[in-house]
Amino acid sequence: MGLKNLTSEYPIDDQFASSATPAFISMLGLSVAMFIAAFCQRIAWEISSIRQVFRIKKAYIRKLLLMDISWLESRQSGHVAAMLQESADSIYNGISDHLPMVVFILSYLLVNIGVCLYIQWDVTLFMCLAIPLLIISRILYSKWFANTMEEETKLQNKITNLVNETFNCITTVISFAAQKQKINKFEKLSAEHSKLTEERLRSSVVFDSLTQILLTELIFTGALCYGIWRVADNSPGRLCALAINMLYMCVTSISIGFHINGATRAKDNAKEICEVLNEQPKIEVELGSIDNNIDYVPVTRCKYRRQSMKFMGKGALHFRDIHFSYPSRKETEVLRGISFHVEAGEKIAIVGSSGSGKSTLTALLLRFYDPTKGSILLDGENIKMMSPDDLRGQCSLVSQEPVLFDGTISDNIRYGRLDATQQEINDAARKVGAWKFINSLPDGMRTRVGERGHQLSGGQKQRVAIARAVIRKPIVLIFDEATSALDNIHEEEVNAAIDLASEGLTTITIAHRLSTIKNSDRIIVLHEGQIVEEGPPDELLADVHGIFYKMYNDQRLDQLSQQHQQLQTKPSLQQQMSFSPPPKLDPDQQRRAWARSSLGGNKKLGKSYSVNSMEKEKLKLPVMSKKKSERLDYKYSRVHSMDVKQHGESIDEDDELPGKETNFTVLKDLIYSYRRGLPLLAGAIPTTIVRAVFYLLICFQVASVLEISIAPDEERALQIFIVAAIYTALIIVKTIFEALGRLFIALYGHGFCMFMRNEMFRKILRHGAAYFDEERNSPGRLVHRVINESSTLNEIMEQKLDMLIPGIVCSVFSIVCALWINWKMALLCSFQFPAYFVIRILQIKEGTKRQRQMVDEEKKAANLATVVLANMSTIKAYNLQSHFYNVFCDALKPVSQCMQKQSIISAFVFACQYSFTYILIAITLHFGKVMMLANEISVFDYMRVVLLTQFGANFFSQLIASVSDFTKAQIAAENVMRVIREPPVDMDNLSEEGLRPKLEGNLCLKDVTFRYPTRPIVPVLTNLNLKVRGGESVALVGPSGSGKSSVISLFQRMYNATDGVVIIDKYNIKSINPAYLRRCIVQVGQEPDLFSFTIKENIAFGMMESEATMDKVIEAAQIADIHNFITSLPQGYDTEVGEFGAQLSGGQKQRIAIARAIIRKPTVLLLDEATSALDSASEREVQSAFERVKQSKKTKCTCIQIAHRLSTIRNVDRIYVIVHGEIAEEGDHESLMNLKGIYYEMNQMA
Repeated sequence: MGLKNLTSEYPIDDQFASSATPAFISMLGLSVAMFIAAFCQRIAWEISSIRQVFRIKKAYIRKLLLMDISWLESRQSGHVAAMLQESADSIYNGISDHLPMVVFILSYLLVNIGVCLYIQWDVTLFMCLAIPLLIISRILYSKWFANTMEEETKLQNKITNLVNETFNCITTVISFAAQKQKINKFEKLSAEHSKLTEERLRSSVVFDSLTQILLTELIFTGALCYGIWRVADNSPGRLCALAINMLYMCVTSISIGFHINGATRAKDNAKEICEVLNEQPKIEVELGSIDNNIDYVPVTRCKYRRQSMKFMGKGALHFRDIHFSYPSRKETEVLRGISFHVEAGEKIAIVGSSGSGKSTLTALLLRFYDPTKGSILLDGENIKMMSPDDLRGQCSLVSQEPVLFDGTISDNIRYGRLDATQQEINDAARKVGAWKFINSLPDGMRTRVGERGHQLSGGQKQRVAIARAVIRKPIVLIFDEATSALDNIHEEEVNAAIDLASEGLTTITIAHRLSTIKNSDRIIVLHEGQIVEEGPPDELLADVHGIFYKMYNDQRLDQLSQQHQQLQTKPSLQQQMSFSPPPKLDPDQQRRAWARSSLGGNKKLGKSYSVNSMEKEKLKLPVMSKKKSERLDYKYSRVHSMDVKQHGESIDEDDELPGKETNFTVLKDLIYSYRRGLPLLAGAIPTTIVRAVFYLLICFQVASVLEISIAPDEERALQIFIVAAIYTALIIVKTIFEALGRLFIALYGHGFCMFMRNEMFRKILRHGAAYFDEERNSPGRLVHRVINESSTLNEIMEQKLDMLIPGIVCSVFSIVCALWINWKMALLCSFQFPAYFVIRILQIKEGTKRQRQMVDEEKKAANLATVVLANMSTIKAYNLQSHFYNVFCDALKPVSQCMQKQSIISAFVFACQYSFTYILIAITLHFGKVMMLANEISVFDYMRVVLLTQFGANFFSQLIASVSDFTKAQIAAENVMRVIREPPVDMDNLSEEGLRPKLEGNLCLKDVTFRYPTRPIVPVLTNLNLKVRGGESVALVGPSGSGKSSVISLFQRMYNATDGVVIIDKYNIKSINPAYLRRCIVQVGQEPDLFSFTIKENIAFGMMESEATMDKVIEAAQIADIHNFITSLPQGYDTEVGEFGAQLSGGQKQRIAIARAIIRKPTVLLLDEATSALDSASEREVQSAFERVKQSKKTKCTCIQIAHRLSTIRNVDRIYVIVHGEIAEEGDHESLMNLKGIYYEMNQMA
């Protein structure tokens, strides 16, 4: 309206000056009001979005903790965890940015339409013709957009699951040289995803160009020309006001499409989140029954209920006609009419072949599932009538594959009872024989166990898990192969501790090693889901035709029950195996080495330690206050890296990697590395520049149009025609270039994202096992880098790069053109450029620090969510849902606080940006009046300068905003570049270099000393010399943590020896190509990892399709004694095994893993407790299968096996007894028995 007054009368005189002054005052007032309104708008939306998103995150993780196990198993944990972060980010952007902008633009358009109607109603109605066309086209496009995004999301979920599964099972991936297979599958999924995305991007650009830009601007041109024709000669100010308002309406309406797309994405993600939130569990009890406060769920009430139930309960169990089928395989009945009772305090054992339903019974007892038919009673009460947390509070479970959480040993034992004192924790460790090895560690109970407990050996993990169960003081103890990972000595100790701890308690023991159930009151024998025998051990053994007698005879327990004879001339076993002190290190060396070792995460710490006491300077860890003794804080598990800084040794993640570069060097290098996309970028730059120039030309011509309004009537028609032609040409050309520029940038951004993902995934898989041992390379963090960091770069490239180039071009060209028209007014109007610059620089400086902190905290929260979802069974078994919910809430608090502080700065900058427009108009009105009165500038030149600088300033503001947004991109780029640039330290697993000789299987360790890279102060193996001839069968025995598995890891070159040489067939193992080596040397581990493939794909894992024919797969399955089970399934070999093989029992997983090794027909077969999960009959059959494999090749297969069941290794050619990383004894079974040393005593204890 001020512009209307400014140009309403000619000539310019005192009346003009007096009319301009009120406009100046009103504009200043509007600028202040706009600043306040914009600040309040931004801060309100920001704070609201932050609070809502974090409430959504809390509600989401709360719901996941609440859902039944069957529901969780039907979904991939990687996708569920990724959805928490990605969907929440999308919702946050939708609420904080896109939704308010949609509301603002719609409000602005409505107000502007009202103003224009007041100025010239018929011209305004002509302009409004675009509105219904835009609405209809937007609705149609939104439906298509939603369908396309749904398909993209499904493929993205598959990619996320693949990455998550790969990094969680990285040891198996490396062991089977399956990196290339994983990379090929990843790239195939990425290509499918890219195809859909590129189709969507092309359609989106065409839609925006044709229906929004072209349609809107052409109608604007027509309306402007019509307005010129309708406006009288004596009212150019009215035309000026109308033209400016219509121009801003046009520009604003064009930008609404981008925000509607963002809001649509947020809505779709919110819908997916809401679908999960609306799910209702069939078994679990709502956490809100404890406390309706979503922000915090105390655990004390749960604890008191457990105590009261424990006091009331006695432990009598009754299973009545139990039938059960897993929800994922309803057609296969696992249990068929199981009925038995257990008296309170009775000790029963459940035995049977693998897959007979033993573990399923424990899952039903803990109500992970409900029976299809029948009922389970506890002390006469149907457990369905009990709250699941009350039921589980009276039970303790130790499973076959124990789950420990990343934290200290003390924390993991305390998870059994959160209110336990440190003394009670120590007592529990002593009871189960874990105190000795814990006390030998430098930090004792404060020693971190790493992700999934990988810092400990299998036996040590098992003992910690048993201590966790014992400290719970339950009335029902459940041991599902609880001692399968222990050697005979420790098994005897733990069994004695279990007998003591379970005195008076109802105890259910599932075991294949029948020596662990010899003290049971009653034994139940299962076969194919039915009870076939039941009774006391003596009665079952009296039936020589019975199944249990056959199992017992298979294990030859009668031969191992001979009276124990102590060797008089030899030191006792305990003396021989006592720990010896390590080499002396000065305190500083110990501190630095242990500080670095605290970052480890994936090797077995127990196999690293052979010390009983150590002169050390312990790191001071934060001690939990008594008020927090009931709530463990997850962040305490990561305190080492912080505490070390107190000693002056920073071990920040960034310090351990290649030097960090500043500014945008890293981003520039990343862009240059994507050379395939340079043609797209090269095409985007000139088209975007042309687009920006045409924006200014259109803006320039708007002021020129005003001159037509004062032209004579006879010339006006011709001039209108010329203007319409020029405008139409400019708009069409600009639209074409805009469409091309946006398409090139969008395709480049997406291609860049896919390239970075593929490159990171490939680079990460190049590394050896030591790389994945470090905490900074935990599975959750690696998944975040590959998926989220590349997505961040894609978002910045696609959305901000489109603003960057026009911002530079328009800023420069607008100032140049304005200076050419009138340099004084141009300089005056350009004051906002440095103002925007200063404000944005302050925002960048402050925001960068907070952004880095937010990124780091978000990684921790995302990693925690991944850990929780991957170990839900253990969390539910120990009623830890509320605890981990609270831990997750605590992890979110720093992120929320940082974001709220950042929102204040963001709101200030946002308010400045919008208020500067009115300040500029006010200032230019005042000084423009003075200059026009002095005849230094004409009205139309004034309009040209103001419009040019105003549009230039808007683009400059977007440019600076884009630069500030590039802070996040810079952080992501640094993380990506670290991954890409970090070279493999110990080996390159994707290298094509190295020898590929025909191997015969002669193995030798020569003076080998080995320390895990993240545990450099503790030797695992010391000057070890060991020889294995080709075709020979060798066994490695010894106590848990003595270094047996480390020997196998060296033979497969999972690690390199610290000192000495590993030789195969006279070749230094380092000279052989790693992938080729692992195709010849195959390992079957104690805890096999399966992937969410079909059974066939799991057996053929790591092999080429031409190598793994269906006949070979079936042959391997038959040898591994799993073929009959597979064919009994409805889908046979095409049956999906679920994430990490969750749909199979432990024994079934083990046999598939064995088949996976057999199909390769290896030169060397490494068996690390490969049959520990099998029953005796299956074990004997598989052992025979191994013998056939060894004899099937022209060159006999060399076999090295680790076994705690000494009966399985009696027929091997040679046995090595390893203690403290050294060979204590060697020879065959007979010679070692005659020696009457360590091996002899281990046999006597079996």
